[in-house]
Order: sequence, then structure tokens, then C-alpha cells
Amino acid sequence: MAQKFKTGIIVEELASAATQAIGVKVDGDSEARVKIDAGGKITWSSGSASGDATLYRSAANLLKTDDVLQAVGGVINLTSDGAPSATSADGTIAIDTTNNQFYYRSSGTWTEVVSQSTTVADGGTSAAWVRYHIDADGNDSTGN
Repeated sequence: MAQKFKTGIIVEELASAATQAIGVKVDGDSEARVKIDAGGKITWSSGSASGDATLYRSAANLLKTDDVLQAVGGVINLTSDGAPSATSADGTIAIDTTNNQFYYRSSGTWTEVVSQSTTVADGGTSAAWVRYHIDADGNDSTGN
């Protein structure tokens, strides 16, 4: 039977940040469908297997998941070390932080985004400043 609370619930004196503070199960579940640990990490499961999706605070003003976050009409983002190899949902965008490349997943396949831009100096005061310019037709601004 569900309980009603008219005041906030405070869970105190847990052993560590990884200790479960709150768990929710449906009758017959072997695992909690949602758990909140003392450190604030939220973990979700099917109820019949251990948790497989998490959301937690990884630094000041930064929420993180070790999984995939999908938003209706939004972006799925995966950071990889090298070309991605994980099976992800179509529409996933991957950033290869080792080789500074972008990939997207469509029709069950990873595709590297290849730039057709021309690199030109931007006229700034530093030789290291570079501007990439791509016209809608994929050519540089001089029509090449």
C-alpha cells in the first residue's frame, strides 16, 4: 500500500555515498526500478535486472550519464576514444576526442562527417587563428 507523506523525507547516517537511500520496486520485482544512493546517483532498471542507466552530478553544475540520453527531438551524444564501435540508436552523434572527428549513426552504421571546407587565415593578429567557411554548396567562398 502506498504511503502519503505531508513532510519531506530525510535519510541520514548512511555508511557511504554509494549506499542506497531510496529504492522503488513493483510487486514481483527482484531489483529496484529506480534507486537513489546517498551520493545522489539515480539508477534505473527493468525491475528484473540490475540497474543499467544512471544520472549523477560529476562536477559543479554538471550532470553526467555513463549511458545514452535521448530527448524527443533532441540529440544523443557519445564521446569516444577513436572511431565509435558501440551499437547505438540511429541519430547518435559521436565525438572522437582522440582524432577530433565527428560521427553520426544512421541505418545502423557509423559514418564519419568529412569536412569539405577550406582553411583560410581570418585576418586576426595570431597566425594560429583559423576560420572554416563552408558555403551551402560545399565550396569555399571563392567558388572552388
